[in-house]
Amino acid sequence: MSNSQVLSMGLAPLDAQRWIEPDAALPFWHAHKQAVRARLGSRVCCATPESLPAQREASTLLATHLVRDHPDLYRRAGPKLHCGKYAVDVVGEHPEPLWAISLAMADDLLLLQPRGDEYVLTAASLCSPSHWRLEEKFEQPMSTIHGTIPGFTGVLQPRVERFLQHLQPARPVERFNWGLQRGAALCARQTEAAEGALHYRCERQTLSRLPGTGAILFTIRVYLSPLSSLSAVPGALQTLLQAIDACPPALAVYKGFDRLQDDLEDLRGTYG
Repeated sequence: MSNSQVLSMGLAPLDAQRWIEPDAALPFWHAHKQAVRARLGSRVCCATPESLPAQREASTLLATHLVRDHPDLYRRAGPKLHCGKYAVDVVGEHPEPLWAISLAMADDLLLLQPRGDEYVLTAASLCSPSHWRLEEKFEQPMSTIHGTIPGFTGVLQPRVERFLQHLQPARPVERFNWGLQRGAALCARQTEAAEGALHYRCERQTLSRLPGTGAILFTIRVYLSPLSSLSAVPGALQTLLQAIDACPPALAVYKGFDRLQDDLEDLRGTYG
C-alpha cells in the first residue's frame, strides 16, 4: 500500500515504546472496566475459542511492553502484573487473557483474525465503546463492522483490507478518531438520548500484527473532555468548528452533529 493510501486512512507509524500510553489514573480505569462488565457481561467482553492463542500472545507482549517501557507504573512478580496498589493476573493459563491484561490499562483491546479473504473480530474487551454494540459486531468481518460508515464500502474497504493483509509486526501504526457527545459517559453504547454538557471525545487507536499467531491487535484509548475546557487552548474551538463544518453531510449525520445543532450554533456565535 502506498504512503498516500495509508495517510488517507489517517494512519501514522507508531513508536513501539508508546504502544500503550501510561496513565496515572489506572485505578479509575480498572474500576470502570470491572463495573461495566459486571453490568453488561458478554456484551462488552467475549472471545471465540480459536482466539485463545492470540489472546495469550497479546497478553505476553503487552505485559512485557508495560514493564519495560513504563517501569514507573508497572512491575512484574511471577504471574502478577502490578499496577500501583492492585495487580492483574497475566499467567499463561488464564482463561481470559485479553480481559485480564486489559485491566492493567485504560485501552480497550480487540483481536482481528483472518477467515477466508477478510479479517474477523474474534475477541474483545470493549468497555468504552462509542455508540456501537459489541454483540452486533462480534465474529463479523471488517466489511460488516464498518459498513455503516459513509463511504466505507465503496472507497475505504478495499484499502483497509489491503492494509490489514500487509501489516507487518515491525511496523505498527496509530490513528486518531474524534467526535462530540453529550454527557461524560465512557460506555456510550446506549441508544437513549444522553444528557449533560457537550464533550469532546478523542480515540487513540493502534494496530499491531502479533508475530507469533499473525492476529492483529487493535487498541482504543478514549480521552474525554468537556468542550468548554478547550476554550483554554488558543484556537482550539475555532479549529473544531471548522472541522465540523468541513464534514460531508452523511458523515456529519453519522457523527451525530445534526443532533447538536443548537449547541454548535451557540459555539459559532462565540468562537466562529
